[in-house]
Amino acid sequence: MKSKISFLLNNDLIEVELHPATVVLDFIRSQRLTGTKEGCKEGDCGACTVLIGEIVNGEVNYRSVNSCLLPLQNIQGRHVVTIEGLNLEGKSLNPIQQAFLEEGASQCGFCTPGFVMSFTEYLINGNKYGDRQPLDSIDGNICRCTGHNSIIRATEKISIAFKDMLNTKPRLKELIDKKIIPEYFSTIQDRLQKITQTQTNGFDSDNNPKYYISGGTDLFVQKPFEMLNSNVNFLNHKKELTTIEIKSRYCCAGSGCTVTDLLESDIINSIFPDISKFAELFGSTPIRNSATLGGNLMNASPIGDMTAFFMALNSNIVLANQQSTREIPLNKFYKTYKVTNIQPGEILKSVKFKIPQGNYFFNFEKVSKRTYLDIASVNTAILLTIENRFITDIHISAGGVAATPVYLFQTCEFLKDKELNGKNICEAANILQKEISPISDARGSRDYKRMLLARLVFTHFITLFPEIINVEETV
Repeated sequence: MKSKISFLLNNDLIEVELHPATVVLDFIRSQRLTGTKEGCKEGDCGACTVLIGEIVNGEVNYRSVNSCLLPLQNIQGRHVVTIEGLNLEGKSLNPIQQAFLEEGASQCGFCTPGFVMSFTEYLINGNKYGDRQPLDSIDGNICRCTGHNSIIRATEKISIAFKDMLNTKPRLKELIDKKIIPEYFSTIQDRLQKITQTQTNGFDSDNNPKYYISGGTDLFVQKPFEMLNSNVNFLNHKKELTTIEIKSRYCCAGSGCTVTDLLESDIINSIFPDISKFAELFGSTPIRNSATLGGNLMNASPIGDMTAFFMALNSNIVLANQQSTREIPLNKFYKTYKVTNIQPGEILKSVKFKIPQGNYFFNFEKVSKRTYLDIASVNTAILLTIENRFITDIHISAGGVAATPVYLFQTCEFLKDKELNGKNICEAANILQKEISPISDARGSRDYKRMLLARLVFTHFITLFPEIINVEETV
């Protein structure tokens, strides 16, 4: 199958007819734009990082993404910026590139374009999303040569030099004036508006799709060649699948929302003011910018972070086909390993949860072989309501301890209406052992995972109620 795809690549309009699952990295390198490098091709190293710009609320919003996992269809009507697209007239270095040179932040140079692209995105967005630290912007980039200290010095140097600009809005003109981005960026919004915006509704059946693709950050790691040789359909260009809204007392998030969309949503942040502290546990910045809620849930991984998060919110999922929709609890969606309750012809349309009321608390915990940027050995989330030191409502999820994500029904039933104290939490930790069935694998032994989940559940309560629950009570 082939699709007609139009987008801006740096300063050029591109119109091609290719298989829509062709990854952007392969395409841009075929155009002799070889500054973008192929490293791991799994979204880990960041050597392939590019910027993707799209019009959001009347202005072009740029995010860094891994081009090795980004299908061409997902850049329809958007602006793709490679390292070549940051070149200034006369081929002079921009301030970021100059800082890397002065601080010796590049040795073999293979990773350098990705670092420059990621930090450019930070300067473009500035403090738009709160107190984001400069180093957070390069959390998805790895260097094998420098030991990173010289790179850190370069980013700190630029951060200090342009600190005042980070609060400027709009800042596009200032970015151009300071030669961080080229002059042509000022034309992008008008040019994007002239490109036909194709909308897919997820139900187009003319090509009898074998796969529905949203973000693709796992599919293009696991099955890149199968994607290229299959009929596929894309979901993330449909507006109704990318909105977050409140309906009655429910928060509804479209399946096409990226992890970044969720973490930056005013609605989500109003419900969970501390959600930003969990951000670094959900992959790297470029992965969060591409990975979607629907993709994470439909992956059916027993250690999906978004799955644990929303299962603890006692969420329902809305499934839809061309004729109808149906709604089922997320905690009843997974039948066995990688098998769900979805029916042929259905897609995951949205996830909804009742907005917590009263004195409620939420927490997410995760342990992985690497502290950050890794999939979990075990993860867990909790939502509970407290009145007069009694637990009036509670929901706990767990991942990595069974063939599917687990909602701890018996544990929650035991804790509901119980007094919040160490004795009851310890008893709950014993009960949860009966609800899980972990296996030994590369991420830990069965016994280790049992112990780990118990400790993480203790951590929920110690973190949320340090004045009531102390570590000594849980040992």
